[in-house]
Amino acid sequence: MATVWLEKCSPLEGWIELPYSKSLSNRQIILGAHTGRPFSIKGLSEAADTQHLIEALQKCGYTIEKEEEKFLFIPPHKWHEKVQLYLGEGGTTLRFILPWLARLPTRVQLDVGSSLRRRPILPLLKCLQEAGANILLSSDSQVFPLCLQGSPQWQPSSFRIDSTLSSQFVSSLFLMAPSLLEGTCIEDLAKQPATPSYREFTRNFVAAYGWHWQRTETGWYLSSGNSCPSPLHFAGERDWSAASFFFGWASITEAHFEIPLQQGTLQPEKELFTSDLLPYSLDLNAPIPRVKSSGEAPSLLDVSVENYPDAALVLAVIGIFASGPSRLRGIHTLPHKESNRLEALARELQKVGAQLYWEEDVLYIFPCEHLPNQSILFDSYGDHRVAMALSLIAGRSSYPVGICQAECVAKSFPTYWKVLANVGVKCTFVP
Repeated sequence: MATVWLEKCSPLEGWIELPYSKSLSNRQIILGAHTGRPFSIKGLSEAADTQHLIEALQKCGYTIEKEEEKFLFIPPHKWHEKVQLYLGEGGTTLRFILPWLARLPTRVQLDVGSSLRRRPILPLLKCLQEAGANILLSSDSQVFPLCLQGSPQWQPSSFRIDSTLSSQFVSSLFLMAPSLLEGTCIEDLAKQPATPSYREFTRNFVAAYGWHWQRTETGWYLSSGNSCPSPLHFAGERDWSAASFFFGWASITEAHFEIPLQQGTLQPEKELFTSDLLPYSLDLNAPIPRVKSSGEAPSLLDVSVENYPDAALVLAVIGIFASGPSRLRGIHTLPHKESNRLEALARELQKVGAQLYWEEDVLYIFPCEHLPNQSILFDSYGDHRVAMALSLIAGRSSYPVGICQAECVAKSFPTYWKVLANVGVKCTFVP
């Protein structure tokens, strides 16, 4: 495990080479797989979560051909009868693939990484079992390795799901649309569904290819489907979630970035970072969007992060440099990510004199008065977004800032440290 030491050497400036969105790539792969036909993606995420998903499809029988940035996914004439899969740490990787595996003529033994073992999955497993999927659990306390016997004859007509802990549970069902009959219903039992924006992101994405989930009083039903036999062709998008860290850098230090982001996107984070909440200017009319800032202190923040919980970490770090106390609302999903992100932030930001506490669904952030007059070493808890969010503190520190387990950023943004180095942050790795 490596530690990276960061030092800001000058005002930050340059082109931000963003990865393709893993959230979108994973949705494209699974929707395409549910059609049972070949499909292609131009611009596929290199994130570890997406790579594990691709490897899982290959182990089940898919052939994948690559030509420059275009990937062609070709299903087999005969699926493998028995496979063992390892899905790493990806929440979407696991949750999206389960309904697809349940319809293959394949016996699957499936395992995941240690942090994903701790994240919510039982509501989705219960939903699929109640709908007739043959998923075998040894006990509620020991889900993995999980055994599943798929069947092409499995044709559920209704689902009951509790999305309190993750919107990905509902998204995984929306993505089944190509393999479901019109009229199939989903009932959501949650009183406070998690991250509605990402659920709607999936619903709108599926609708763009011809499958429409209509709202009902208790959930949704599949009102129409795409009967065209032609293969689907997808185009990737640069990741607004990955860009959030550079909007964060521009909120606390002098910066001038060009960030190649697609404006006509369904990604929820666009709404947040194109608002006037943060202290930078954003030119969306330029050929490539430009972000410019002087490094002035940000104003206090008072915003709901319910629709973009991954951005909460960036906003919390910005908040410790704000002109007064800040609060972030809609934080109830943060304890259930790759780490308990509330506890991780509170513990690490104490090291610079900031204070965080939370009550129910609100996080309160009290700024630090002065950064320590010495180097600071932060623990990332192996969480990619914690690591990248804490790295922003180097934008204000006169001393080096260290991040442990720096390689964890590969989960979503494998080239993050390289991109930082290219725009003016000295990055030194120590084994």
